[in-house]
Formats: sequence, C-alpha cells, structure tokens
Amino acid sequence: MKKAVYYARVSTSLQEEKGTIESQKTELINQIKKDGNILIKEYIDNGWSGARLDRPALDELRKDIKTNLFEVVYFLDSDRIARDVTYQNLIISELLKYNKEIIIKGKSYIHNPENKFTLTVLGAVNELEKAKIVERFMRGRREQARQGAIVDSGGLFGYDHIKRAENKRGYYKINDEQAEVVKFIYDAYAFSGVSINGLIKILEDRGIKTARGGSIWKSSVIRRILTNTSYYGDHYFNQTEKIESKREKEKYAKSIKTVTRFKDKIEWILVPIPPIINKELFNVVQGKLKRNHKLLRDTNGKYLLGGLIKCGVCTHTYSGTNWKGNQYYKCNYRDKLYQHSKLIEIDKCDNQAIKAEVINNLILKDLEEKILEPSIIKRHIDILKSSKSEVIKSLNQVLEKIDKQLEVLESKKKRVLDLYADNLLSKEDYVNKIEEIDLDYKTIQKKKEELIKRISLISKRKEIMSGIENFCKLARQKLDKLDGKDKIQFIKNIIDEIVIFKNNSSKQLVIRGILPILAGNSTGLPEYYTSDWRGAGWRRGMAETR
Repeated sequence: MKKAVYYARVSTSLQEEKGTIESQKTELINQIKKDGNILIKEYIDNGWSGARLDRPALDELRKDIKTNLFEVVYFLDSDRIARDVTYQNLIISELLKYNKEIIIKGKSYIHNPENKFTLTVLGAVNELEKAKIVERFMRGRREQARQGAIVDSGGLFGYDHIKRAENKRGYYKINDEQAEVVKFIYDAYAFSGVSINGLIKILEDRGIKTARGGSIWKSSVIRRILTNTSYYGDHYFNQTEKIESKREKEKYAKSIKTVTRFKDKIEWILVPIPPIINKELFNVVQGKLKRNHKLLRDTNGKYLLGGLIKCGVCTHTYSGTNWKGNQYYKCNYRDKLYQHSKLIEIDKCDNQAIKAEVINNLILKDLEEKILEPSIIKRHIDILKSSKSEVIKSLNQVLEKIDKQLEVLESKKKRVLDLYADNLLSKEDYVNKIEEIDLDYKTIQKKKEELIKRISLISKRKEIMSGIENFCKLARQKLDKLDGKDKIQFIKNIIDEIVIFKNNSSKQLVIRGILPILAGNSTGLPEYYTSDWRGAGWRRGMAETR
C-alpha cells in the first residue's frame, strides 16, 4: 500500500459549471482504490487553462514533490497535466527526479525513450486535434454566416436572437420595446443637440433597462449603439479575432489573457438583418460624432496645463472643460457625478474642479519664483544637499546593494543553466528564464552606471551650481518670449505632473518635474527645444514645490 495523491483539472468555466471535475475525481479515486493505495491529498485546478504552467494546485503539487508526503501521483490523462508537451515533460521530470511513481490513464509511466516519445506524440496529437476542432468550428460558423444565418455568440440590443432549430437558421428578430429605445437614441442625438452623457441621464431617469437588465448606462454602450451598422440592416460577422496579449501575464490568472483586434475588411461577412433605422439617419449621427470628437480634442492653445494635472484623491487625470463661459480643469472620475441620473447611486471622486485661470497663473508664478529659482533648485539636487563626504558615503551604500543584487542574478542564472543541463528545463523554458534574468540584469546594471556617474559628479559641484544659474537665466528669457503652443510645450518640458490634493476646505498642489542641469559642460545651455537637451553632459534633478 502506497501513499497516493491525484491531480485533476478542467479548463473552461462551462466545464466547471457542469461539474466535469467530479467525474475526473471519481475515476481517479477508483483507480487508487483498485491499486490498493491510500489517498493522502487531492490537487484540483477547477476552471484553469492547461496552456499555463502557473496554476495554484499544480504549484502546490510541485512543492510537495520534494517532501515525503506521497509516493505515487495519478493523472487521468497526459493533457490534464498540461496542454503543452514541454510543460508535460517538465513536470514529469520533476516527479521522476524525486522518485515519485506516475500513473497516467491507469498505467504506470516508466521513463524510457519509448514512453517519452509516446508522451510527446500524444501531446502533439492533442494540440493538433484541438486546433483542428477550433478551425472546423469556425469554418462551419463562417459558412453558416455566408448563407445568411446569425451565429453570433452575444446578443444585440434591439433584437432577440432566435437560435437555430432543426432546418431553420438562426436569425435576429426585432425586439419592439428595445427598438424604440434605439430609435430614440439616434433621433435624440441627431436632432435635439443632446450629448451622450445627456442621453445617459434621460435613459436612467426614465428607468429604461440595459440589455442585461441593469439600470446604469455607460457612454461606451451608447457609443457602440450609435456606431453599429447593424441598426440599418448591415450586420457583419467575422469582424474581429482574439490574440494573446503582449502584456505581462498575471500570476494565477485562470486563462491566457487576450486582446481583440479587427480583421481586414475583406474577411468580414455581411449578414442582412431587419433594420431599425435608415442609413441616412445613421450617416447624420456619424457626422455629428465626428464633429463633436474634433471639438472635444481640438484643445491646442486652449488649456495651458492639459494632460499634466492628476487627481491626488483617485489618481485619475484632470481634463479641461468649459462651463458658463469659463475654463476649468476637472477630475475625469468625478465626472461620473454628472454623467448619470440623480436616481443612480455610484461611487465617484469628490475632488472638485479648479478654475483654469487660477491654476494657470499659480503655476506660471511658481515657475518664475520657485522652479526657476537657483537657490530652490539646489535644495532639490541630492548631491548638493549634504556635505561631499556624506553624499559619497550614502551613494556607496546604495552601490553595494546594487552589486549584491547583480550577484544574486548571476547565481540565479547559474541555477537555471544547471536545471537545463539536468534536462529539468526545456530549451524554450531555459531561453525564456535566461531572457528574464538578462533583462533584470541590464536594468540593475543601468542603475549602477547612473549611480557611478552621480558619484563622479560630486567633484564638479561648483560647475553644477554654475550650470543651474545659467539654466534658470536662459529658461526665464525663453518663458518671457513664448505664448500659445510654444509656452505649453515649454511647460511640459519642465513639469511632469501637477497633483491636486484635497485638504479639508482647501487644496494643495504638488508640482513634480525634471530639470536639465549642466555638469562639466562649459559651453552653456543648448537650444532649449532641441532633441538633445537631456543628452550627454546633463543630469536629472527632481524639483518638487509645495
């Protein structure tokens, strides 16, 4: 009698809902009893994709491999371990390394060339079969769409989706109640002058429900309705496709993250459906949407600090707006207060708007009196704050920490190489891990190089102070001569962000920026608007005024 565990996995939420994991558990428990072994622990990943190696239960199993908790592990099939053949071989290699017996499909897995080959072939066949099933499924749906059938997986507000029955294709039938809402949205936006936010308020005030029966309408939903050609009868299938996201993978995400992108229009399939509006009305709305978008985005020269102001309460960006003939900057998240009906309770930011003229004048005043004031800048340059010996000591301590981090990465790289040499890592995993380590190494090495440059600057403190004086003098001259777009660009070159904090009844502004400070360059400042103004011979100093 041996101490046994089993690993079970289903990949989709549908399988999870149907309880197919239970059938795996039952089968595996029966196998353990039949072999006369005793079940010690279960490892179950319910609804997790086999395309990922980082799964909670699988990670736990891999940790327990190194202990004496169990002697034998059961898998219903090799594809339950992982979809990827490389991942399968990696996990099996780990189990064999710690002398664990492996049972797959009720049979003991013996590590020999024949079984390894069989496992690889089966894994490849599974992957091929999966790809073929997906392709056959999509080819069938495309052919049905070409014949005029509605094969969309989701619904369309204004219509009821009548699914295929026997010899009758699936189709869209107009939902009279929702269709009236669609007509109202188009007519109101085209002819009454109401905005998308205004439409949201009207719909919520009237208690009109969304497609899912909700009471809160979103601007993105209204915009999709206003731009969907389906409402004048031209419904398109095969418009988009999902591709794997290039963003960093979230640890313990149940599935691979994907993003949606539009296919080439040649691949779109037109499926005519009953129209709710006419094409002429649709075109009127598109023209108005285009004009309004241009008016909203054409802010060059209007808002001096556009894109620079951040909310200190919710961290969202402030944007410029006109109200009663005056310009304001308002928190975009607070705007939810005005987008919805007063009957709707929603979370919102309570940081108030600020008059543009007030903050513009304040920032320009700060530029002249504080940010471009040499004595204040010097207080924000770290190597000028303390004595030379104190600064060198502090920077050397940081340098020692960086060296230790680089040593750790070197050791980690050696361990990965050892695992690959012992056939515990596939070539793909080895390459990926080495690339990750090299990227971290380069990042930390760059910090080290910057730190060494800062240490070398300490001996040039007098030149740096002189450079600050020259910078402030020339920058002030530039600021006095500029207006319009040039002044906006000048401010954005100096200021990174302006954060507005709410402090009881008052507000606190924090200005954060990066200034070019001359270091060992006796030729003076370069032309301020050239692309190399932060180039060689310059250092960055954080300036923060309160």
